[in-house]
Amino acid sequence: MSKKLEVVFNNLKNYPEKVVRGTLLSMSSSIIKRSPVDTGRFRNNWMPTFGSASKAQTNEVDPSGTKAQSNAQQLLMNFEMGQTFYLTNNLPYSNRLEFGYSQQAPQGMLRITAAEYDAEIKKQAAKL
Repeated sequence: MSKKLEVVFNNLKNYPEKVVRGTLLSMSSSIIKRSPVDTGRFRNNWMPTFGSASKAQTNEVDPSGTKAQSNAQQLLMNFEMGQTFYLTNNLPYSNRLEFGYSQQAPQGMLRITAAEYDAEIKKQAAKL
């Protein structure tokens, strides 16, 4: 096989994984950024995992959401096709916040981001 063809083949082989990884990272970031902030505890409680949903909680606060976004980014660097990615928030009031309890996010975070999935995956594919 020629070197050029081999390079093209290797790039195509990783294409779906890169698109999915980019989509998951972007959507995770959107969910975290859309999360309402009082102390920053809710934003910092988005827990990224593979395989099964996290049951963890933290008392640490991060109003910017930078730590939660960084955790998702670090985990997704190891993403492989076939893995199931979870982004969970186990604080007892997370469901209320998703369904309009906060004036900061009256439409929630997850439902809005999920509605953007088709556009986001196309955006990620166009980048490559």
